[in-house]
Amino acid sequence: MSGRLAGRTAVITGATKGIGEAAARLFVREGAAVVATGRDEAAGRALESELTKAGGKARFVQHDVRSEGGWAGVISAAEAFGPLDILVNNAGVFLVKPLAETTEADLDLVWQINVEGAFLGVKHAFGAFARHRRAGAVVNVSSLMGQVGYPGAVAYCASKGAITGFTKAVAIDGAAMSPKVRVNSLHPGVIWTPMITSQFGDDLALAEAFAADTPLRMIGRPEYVADAILFLASDDSSYMTGAELTVDGGRGAD
Repeated sequence: MSGRLAGRTAVITGATKGIGEAAARLFVREGAAVVATGRDEAAGRALESELTKAGGKARFVQHDVRSEGGWAGVISAAEAFGPLDILVNNAGVFLVKPLAETTEADLDLVWQINVEGAFLGVKHAFGAFARHRRAGAVVNVSSLMGQVGYPGAVAYCASKGAITGFTKAVAIDGAAMSPKVRVNSLHPGVIWTPMITSQFGDDLALAEAFAADTPLRMIGRPEYVADAILFLASDDSSYMTGAELTVDGGRGAD
């Protein structure tokens, strides 16, 4: 199979819906063998079946990114296809809640999934890259809210801001490896996915309002972000590491 990721093996977390699902489909079309992880087993098995029936190499692994033991199993599943080349840390949880109502348990949950999950992924991916002497690529999906603040989203902004800084630190570590490992962060704006609709509602008028509040006057789609993830994972971005790529229709510039 030809494509920009032909012959490469990738792990994509949070791949049973939204951005992760779109990225898994695109990666397979571009020739990668993909291990898609998530907690929704039914959706994950359906995605695996769809991709393999179309001739792609794909496997679903049910996984909670907070489980370090689970990460070893995910890497092992990827290595059944071949040495790991790409990690996309996409799994996350979204929370908009006033500061006075945000509990310590809320903060802990958001931090554990969004930050500790990405940390564990990078830790285990780096180990795999070193073991197999692979020039790896890591994409950490942060958020526009990891670059700017948003009212009532202290826990989420804190977690995504941490991913932004974490990415720069591990990019320096990756650049010192041989072969080198590139690590970049991706910053979606408002993307119409279940993460957004579960918080604000799946309402056409709301989607149109988000579009009207975006300089490009478009609602974000998962496919737009998947295209950017592919860019960062492929050789097209071979001179980029420690960078922040924002895909937000211009919201952060307005």
